Amino acid sequence: MAKKLMVNCGTCDARNVSEETLKAYEHIIINAGSIVVTPESKDLMNRYDVTMNCGDVVELDKDVQMSSVNGSMQINSTDAAPEKRTYLHVNGSLEIGPDTQDILSKYVGIDVNGSVTYPQSMSGKIPLKVNGSTTCYPDGAIVLKRSAVIDHLFALRAKAKLYWAAKRLILVDPQLDGAALATKGCTFSAKEAVIAQSKVEELIGLIDEKTEITIVPDGTAVVLDDLELNAMAGKKYGAKLCVFGDLEIVSSGKQTLEQMEYLNVQGDVLVPGELETLLAEKLTEVEGSVEVMRGRYLKDKLSLRISREMLEKEPDCVTARDCVQVKLDGDIPGELIQEKLRLDSCVKVQCTPEQEPAVGLVSQDVVQISTDGGEEEGGIDGMIKGILGGAKAALDTKVVMAGDYVL
Repeated sequence: MAKKLMVNCGTCDARNVSEETLKAYEHIIINAGSIVVTPESKDLMNRYDVTMNCGDVVELDKDVQMSSVNGSMQINSTDAAPEKRTYLHVNGSLEIGPDTQDILSKYVGIDVNGSVTYPQSMSGKIPLKVNGSTTCYPDGAIVLKRSAVIDHLFALRAKAKLYWAAKRLILVDPQLDGAALATKGCTFSAKEAVIAQSKVEELIGLIDEKTEITIVPDGTAVVLDDLELNAMAGKKYGAKLCVFGDLEIVSSGKQTLEQMEYLNVQGDVLVPGELETLLAEKLTEVEGSVEVMRGRYLKDKLSLRISREMLEKEPDCVTARDCVQVKLDGDIPGELIQEKLRLDSCVKVQCTPEQEPAVGLVSQDVVQISTDGGEEEGGIDGMIKGILGGAKAALDTKVVMAGDYVL
């Protein structure tokens, strides 16, 4: 039997741990986001060699039900309340609707690793712990998507209500009838709103005065995500574009960029060196930074090998970006690395000890520079061996990897 136990999990429920389990191991290590205990189980574990590495320790009675959600969750007044007292853990987003007090009374605690949205009147009345963002919306408001598109179809179904969006409202539909919305008595609230130029006068009175307004030319397409500007994007979105995300311009998108009449980017822009001047002429507004791609650009690779020949044949430089693992051949001199290689936002770069100083100079936002000299030490097995102190210790250890674990 293994002498040690290592548990790696999101939530470890140790309320019912037995003395028999604790006696079975010389040492127990629990690596968890949160560990759930009772006063009795905590005292019991304190009498044994138990190491707890966690973000939080939660004390709950044994009869409390544990519930975990990965992703998004809504609690609405029409939902059935939990049959038992429940502790809820959400990894993602939680939206709490109005008139849900009876349902919430069944939760002894709600732990959210992400974002929470709930009515203003419930502020301070929910057993809530949040590692992330908390947003309150006006009582009585109809909650829309975080970024909500208000078009002519929306107007047909609109009611005399306040409509609220956590982030932004998009009002660029040429068929949107602002007068009809006003007649129905609906109003809007959000942090920001994007409005087509010709619609401003008829819509501005319906929007909360605290909302930040961005006016765009009529016919502007709004993209709520990162975008690659290529020939297909030009056909899909046209010559006027507002991007709420990052924009990557590829060489094949030159004609699309040439045709741009309006280009507003609320993120970062990545552009090939040969299109830098053209972009400067066409870019109306940019919120983030503009990064110029020079030479050979390699991105989004799971595993990438960099050879000496690759660097020597490239007249400018080679850039590896957003790659999981980059491995440099051992015969690449440090001078060539400094001259021809750029490493940006990569997880792990593997090189020789002699190359490490040069690699450090050309790296930006790289998680790990490794000089172990072999792939066999990488991955989960290598990590565990490193933590436990080698292969022999790993053989003496039982390792558990789980989202949730009951000890």
